[in-house]
Amino acid sequence: MTTTLRQLRPPTPDGPLVVFAHGLEDSWASWLPLSNVLPSDWYPVALDLPWRPGNDYRWRHRPSSQWLADGLDGLDRRPDLLVAHSYGANALLELLCAGDRRVPDTVILICPLYRPPDVVVTWRLFERARRSFEQHIHDSLRSRLGTRLRALDPDVVDRMIAKAFDRVGPSGFLTVFDQFSASASMRLDRVTARVLVLAGGSDPTLSPQAARTLADGMPHAVLSVGESYDHFCYARQPEDVASRLRAFLDVAPVVSGHPEGAAT
Repeated sequence: MTTTLRQLRPPTPDGPLVVFAHGLEDSWASWLPLSNVLPSDWYPVALDLPWRPGNDYRWRHRPSSQWLADGLDGLDRRPDLLVAHSYGANALLELLCAGDRRVPDTVILICPLYRPPDVVVTWRLFERARRSFEQHIHDSLRSRLGTRLRALDPDVVDRMIAKAFDRVGPSGFLTVFDQFSASASMRLDRVTARVLVLAGGSDPTLSPQAARTLADGMPHAVLSVGESYDHFCYARQPEDVASRLRAFLDVAPVVSGHPEGAAT
């Protein structure tokens, strides 16, 4: 159970260091489509986090933010930009709320798992979240298959998805639901970074209304909603996501050359 680094492109001497953190049952390689359409002078690196596909969930006894912090400790300098998705975005939110100095001044949260404070945890919410989680596993596998999906028999794909859902089991779902439930109590007002919250109109996990509540809770956050985006928009529509990312950075530019971050 470790966090490792994966270079998505060869290093650039003077370009900004951009770090990506993937979601639950997702892979560092899911960032390749987006990294391929970023400016050529950027240096993108993906964290390979322990909640990767096929894990045994023993890592869940340690806060997800600590696993993310381990990855940041492995860098030779503080990132200029940190982009995180889903479960990884919640791990980043925890570090942001704690004022962790390893986190850069500019971050992007893609489809985080957020529960607004006025949304009460009930059995009905639990069951709705379980159905959304099953859809998440379904969409995650299909997203990872990429172009190979067209060559597979639909029945084969359905069996693969059912097997993946059974393997993840209750441990995976409860890990996500605990993080989702706890997100309502995060001290968003303590976040000092410039934040872009990227949400999708077709994402069953984070509604545009919940995303608005999340963004409004942080002093320097803005919200961007893609009506056609689902939970894996960054992998399925990388060019459009890249354009929104760059539009945000035109307003809140990253500055390369940060000194190495200090742990808090």
